[in-house]
Parts: sequence; C-alpha cells; structure tokens
Amino acid sequence: MRRGEIACAECRRLKVKCDRTIPCSTCVKRGCAALCPNGTIPPGEGSRFVLAATDHLETRRATMEARMHALEDALAILHSTQSDHTHPLLQEAFEDDAFEPSPEDIAAEQEATGTPRIEEAQQPTRSVGALHMDELGSSRFYGPSGGSEVRNLNVPCTRTAPQELDPSYLGPEINNAYNAFPFVPAGMAVPPVQSAIESFLPSIERAVTLVDTMLEHLSWMFRIVSRAEIMNDVLPAVYKQSSRSYSLHELALLLSVLALGALVDLNQAPYNLEAQHYYHLTRAAITLQPVLTDQSMATAKTLHLMSIYNGMSGQERALETTYNLLSLAGQAALRCADIDPSMWQFTGQEAYERRAYFWNLLSAVMWQSLVTGRPPVILSTFIDCRIPTSEEEDLYQEGEVPVGFGVWGYRASVACLVPLVLTTLCTNTPPYDKILEVDKQIRDFFSVARESSSQNERTAATMRNFVRSHYEDLMMLFLHRGCFAEAMMYPNPLRSPYAPSVQAAYKSACMVLADTQEHYLKNPLLLTRVWRVWSNAFSAAVVVGTVARKGIHMAGMPDPFEKLESAVELFREASTSSSRAERGLVSLLSQYSRTRESLG
Repeated sequence: MRRGEIACAECRRLKVKCDRTIPCSTCVKRGCAALCPNGTIPPGEGSRFVLAATDHLETRRATMEARMHALEDALAILHSTQSDHTHPLLQEAFEDDAFEPSPEDIAAEQEATGTPRIEEAQQPTRSVGALHMDELGSSRFYGPSGGSEVRNLNVPCTRTAPQELDPSYLGPEINNAYNAFPFVPAGMAVPPVQSAIESFLPSIERAVTLVDTMLEHLSWMFRIVSRAEIMNDVLPAVYKQSSRSYSLHELALLLSVLALGALVDLNQAPYNLEAQHYYHLTRAAITLQPVLTDQSMATAKTLHLMSIYNGMSGQERALETTYNLLSLAGQAALRCADIDPSMWQFTGQEAYERRAYFWNLLSAVMWQSLVTGRPPVILSTFIDCRIPTSEEEDLYQEGEVPVGFGVWGYRASVACLVPLVLTTLCTNTPPYDKILEVDKQIRDFFSVARESSSQNERTAATMRNFVRSHYEDLMMLFLHRGCFAEAMMYPNPLRSPYAPSVQAAYKSACMVLADTQEHYLKNPLLLTRVWRVWSNAFSAAVVVGTVARKGIHMAGMPDPFEKLESAVELFREASTSSSRAERGLVSLLSQYSRTRESLG
C-alpha cells in the first residue's frame, strides 16, 4: 500500500473494512490475493471469481512456458539416449489439459514430504535405460548411455534404398550355409561347399586391390588384420600359391576383408553388390567350421569384421546384428587372446599381432557399450594382456598402412575409456564428483599424450588425424551428456550444479562437428560410408541445438544457433549418399525449426 492509504484498492472499491495486511483477509477470501493491495477486480457478473488480473496472468504464463520448454528439451535429450521413438509427451498431437501445480504448491508439497528442491540436487538422476518390445515379443535393451545410434530408425528414407543382392546364383548349398549361421548346417558335406565358395573368389589381382583398399580406407578406425598377415600368409594359402593348409575360418577372414574392401571402394556406389557378394560368401564359409566350439584368432577377427560390415551396410535393421557379432567376437577372443601371448611362448611379430588385436577389440567393445548402454562383454578386471611398446609398433608396423590409434589408443583405453564405461554404465548412479574426477582423468591424459597431426596427404593418414583430433571430445560428450540433460531443467543451466557439464558437453559437441565438417570436405565419398561418424555427429548436433533453443551463450565459444545451422547443412549434403545422415537430417530440421520459432 502507498503511504497514507488505510485500505487496499479492492476494499475501497467495495467500501468494506480492510485489515491493512498484504494480502488482506478480504482479498484472500474473495480469491484475489494476487491483486492486493493496488489491483482491483473488473466490475461485472462473475468478477468475484477472477483469480488475477491480465498482467499477472500473462507474467505467470510466460514463466510457465519457459519452464515447459526447458523440461521438453531435457526430456528430449534423455529419451533420445534410450529410445528410437519420440517420447509421447513430445509428439505434436499431444495436448495436456491436466492441472499444472503452481510453484507455491510444489514448494508446499516438497516441504511437507521432505523432498529436496531441484536446486539442491548434487547427484544425477538415475536412468535405467529402456526396453523395447515388438508385436512378436522380441525385445531390445538400451542402457542409460545408449540408443543415439538408433534414434532415427523409424524415420523414413526418401532416397532410393540400396539394391539388395539376389543370392540365388550362389546355389542352394551356399545359401543354406549362409542361413544356418552361426551353426553348422545339419548333414552338409563340407568339402563340396568349400569348393563352391572358392569358385566365386575374384582374380588374385582384384583380391590384392580390395585388400589394399580396405586397409587404406579403414585402418584409421581399427587394426584387425595387417597387410603382412593377409598378403604373406592367408591370401597365398587360399589361392594355392603356398603349400600351407588353411582353415575355413581363415578363408572367411579373407572374404570378410574383400567384402569391406568392396564396400569402401570409392570407384563403386555405396552398398554395392560386389560387397554383398563377398559378405554372403563370408557368412557361409565361417559356418562350415563350428563357430561356437572350434575357435581361433581367425574366428574372432572374422566375426569382428562381419560386425563392422553390418554397421556400414546401409541396412538399419543390421545394427542389432552388429552388436551381436562383436559380442560373439569378444567371446571367441576370450579363449585365445585375453591372456598375454608370452604365456603360450609366442614371440616376435606373432605376439605383437595378438596383443594389437586384443586391444583393438577391447576398444571396440567399450565403445559399443557406450553407444548401446549395455555392459561390455570383456571386463577390464580380468585382462592379462600387456600393451605393445612403441618400439614394437615401430618395428612391426614398418611397411604397413598408418593405423588410427595404435599404442597411443591402447593407452587411452586403459586411462580414459575403461573408467568412462565403468562410470556411465554402473548400476548405482555415481555422485557428480565422480563424473568430474573422470573428466580430470581424461583431460590429464590428453594434455600429455596428445600427438601432433601428420602432414601426410594419403587417405589413411588424414583420417587418422580426424579420429585422433576429437577422440577426447567424444569421450567428454558421452561422459557429460546425462548431466547436461539434467542442467537443461534449470531456468539458467549455467547457474545449475551441473554447469561444468553444460560447458564441457557444448565445447566437445562443437569440436566433433567442426572436425567432421573439415574432413567431410576432404574425403566426402569415404566419410558418408562410415555410419559411426554420423551417429557421433548427430549426438553432437542435438547438444548444440538444445543450447541454441535455450538461448545460452558462452564466452569464447561459437554461437549455438549458427553452429546448429552449419550442422543442418552438413547433414543435408551428406544425406544424398548416406542413409544415416538422411535420417539424422529429418530430426535436425525439426529441431532447427523449433529453435527458430523459440528465438523469434
């Protein structure tokens, strides 16, 4: 009340006695406490039931709308890590007419129940993931860190689907073996089927070309086989240029290399029929020797390469097969690779090859766990295989294609990747201090172990620069993504307890997008064929888009809306030849449209 007044405006209008408290008892009884002491209810029939004046309601509506958008953003981020479907509450057709409790009601309920306010929360909310079941009862589980790679499975592709191989020309025996995987077909005579498979091998000149193509274009991702192993050992045996006998799984190993070589042959269309041809032969060949009982290093390597092929095949339904094949490769490796080869008297290059493959497999298993949110098939507690030394790598990699990670990557797995998986996938949600502790571990490792970029212009070298340049940022993105989503529930995320995660996630997302864009310009035909590149870029773009929609600006960092625009353009260009980029583009365009509307 203004000085000198003895009654509120509403009591004076009604000419009733006012007790001169704010709000006065009369206004409280009439349900217009929000107007006391200077506001009045407009005269007219039913005006005594008006709860607030227009200005007050408009202010409260704006506050609630801002809160609603914050909750929508947080829900979208959390749900996208667990599901391939849009959350029902985020669908455009959803309308909520339910009563929205006021902040006063929420505060009163929290005080009565002893529930802490969100501003006091110092531990991220536990997320157990999601279980999806189809109409036939088949189920798929995606844990708290997983699911981003399948978020857009139900988004239709407008591009013409890749042509699928008609395998009838291979004959019924080969097709029966293909369909029986991973079991040996009952009653099948193996030698005739093996001869039939080998009759479809390419000329040795074409085989050498495909092996070199695979190593040049994919060695930056993994080091499963070396050129020496294939060219000096497996290929001469299979092509009868040496007297050494070979197993059916070694035949399958060579065929899997040929399949991937054809898949990344830039002179052919993506997802071409030649690659599908060799993959069919691979799966048929590996089936002729018991996969589950008669295992060797060749078994594990073949299953690993088959997993990679499925991920790059352009068939979204193959993603679950990718997971299963890599898990099976891990189980096979546990029989022959998790114990250091020196225990079995392996020395020299053979020991180096076994160690190098095991650490490549461990890295793949850990990243698969992060992407799917499922526990790793290989547990670090039971590892007894030492990391090769830099001297061994220099010696045995001479004459080989430059590898993407090598000893540097193996050390990163021990120091950073394993702790990251254990922290993000543990059953009990770790305190936020633990997340910051792992953050420091990662930063400390890369501040010491970061290597300078090679100036070599060959494809393998430039792509190695690509993966190493933002390897730290990918780890940071997975580490902080959950807490980033928690922070988006606050009116000002930068003043929330999770502000460090907001800054770390946004900075890492910007770096991932910048590196992807830079190397897409250098190697567009190759990058569009690698699905994981676009899965990671999509996760980064979602983070950037969320920051843009919230209108958050961080000093010294790129403008979020401009960064979102550049991400949309990147996915638009790549979508012409990548099914993964096309599906990501649909979601990003929707997010871009909503962000423009919210920013006016």
